[in-house]
Amino acid sequence: MTGGARSAAIMALLFCVAALLSACSDVDRQQARICVAVATAVAPEGQKVSVQSVIPLVGVSHAVRVNYSVPGLPLPLYVDCAFGGGMLEPGRRDVIGVRGYDGALSERQLLTLHRWFLSQDDMIDRAVAETDWQPASLEISSWAPPKAVGFALQQLTNILGLAALYAPLALAYALIYGLIRRINMAFGQIAVIGGYGAVFGIVAALGIPSFGPFATLVLAGASAIALAALWGWLVGRAVVLPLADRPDRAFIIATIGLGIALSEMLRLGQGAREIWIEPMLETPVVLTRGAFPVIVPEMRLLIILVALLVLPAVLVFMRVSRFGRAWRSVADDPVMARLAGINTSAVTAVTLILASALAAGGGLVLALSYGTINFSMGLMVGLKALLASLVGGAGSLVGAVLGGLLIAVLETAWSAYFDSTSRDIVVLGVLTLLFLLRPNGLMGLGKALEEGRGTRLS
Repeated sequence: MTGGARSAAIMALLFCVAALLSACSDVDRQQARICVAVATAVAPEGQKVSVQSVIPLVGVSHAVRVNYSVPGLPLPLYVDCAFGGGMLEPGRRDVIGVRGYDGALSERQLLTLHRWFLSQDDMIDRAVAETDWQPASLEISSWAPPKAVGFALQQLTNILGLAALYAPLALAYALIYGLIRRINMAFGQIAVIGGYGAVFGIVAALGIPSFGPFATLVLAGASAIALAALWGWLVGRAVVLPLADRPDRAFIIATIGLGIALSEMLRLGQGAREIWIEPMLETPVVLTRGAFPVIVPEMRLLIILVALLVLPAVLVFMRVSRFGRAWRSVADDPVMARLAGINTSAVTAVTLILASALAAGGGLVLALSYGTINFSMGLMVGLKALLASLVGGAGSLVGAVLGGLLIAVLETAWSAYFDSTSRDIVVLGVLTLLFLLRPNGLMGLGKALEEGRGTRLS
């Protein structure tokens, strides 16, 4: 790809990201759903509710108005719902006031509504299903492909969403392994630290009223990268580099212990319970129509677009930049690199920071995609990313990204046709078979890479 074509592709992706964020609805999707359900509760009994519109209530924070009609009543009907908080705030789903066309509900009526209706999610779902309300969606294309093509495109979006989790982590493993020929088993926990950093950023954004979804996500990403990069650099200098010239077994055992220590630190510092994040950017994006419409949540599409920007940018940076050339020189022969005037200590420090930042990207995707983070999540995610890196080829940066994509393909394909409870067993089995068939990985650097080397970098 030429420089002009690459720039055009990057600009197109940036335009898609900007358009996606600018299309965010003014009405909170969760609050709109609850208020539509409330409309069925306050409407004349036995009448089917036809929702005309759902709009923010002018002049009132965290309030929604549902305009609706029922058969036989020509009057314009409405219900206003006030909530205890906005996006990401604890009171987002708490209805603190209801006013209908015939007046406001009393405190006793509101308590009854909470006790017998709003406290039960299945009741809300059934009430919404009885109306003709369709949540707002963003339609990008009216193309109606055949059913098989639509199904394939839907699975492709699922694959890319998973690859955005595994590929950055696999690339982090490859950066360290390519430089010192050692596997840092603690990157899964570094990713979880990044996930907690994202949560801290979101909580900080709550204290800034002017912050919308875009600013909140930027702050969450910056917090995730900063926290994970700091911890990655600290543990790298304290544990990884001092053991770089030790035997493989000692290094692996030490980094496994490091991972356990980081996990316990998170458990003691943040608690053993899962931390849940209120959903953001939930509006469905309709990519295609037809017999099998392709519909993707805004958040997943945003994650995919950012991953398509960041991962190729990192690979190009490592290929053409001065640091990338220095990294390859140190990886090939650190002694000759030092004699040539390359500061190997600086290269190693930047590599630790860059790898930890990529791991933080995986943790950010983990937190935003699943809406939760927990101290114990790093083990399985880290192992899968490690396998992705090794399957792609130990030390190969492009291979690591391809390995992350391969694991995403395997997981998505199995979940699409079979029971997902056995997915991990099957995926790990297939990866084991690949190791038997191609011990050096898809783009491996040769058996000599597996033998390690005993040369200190700093």
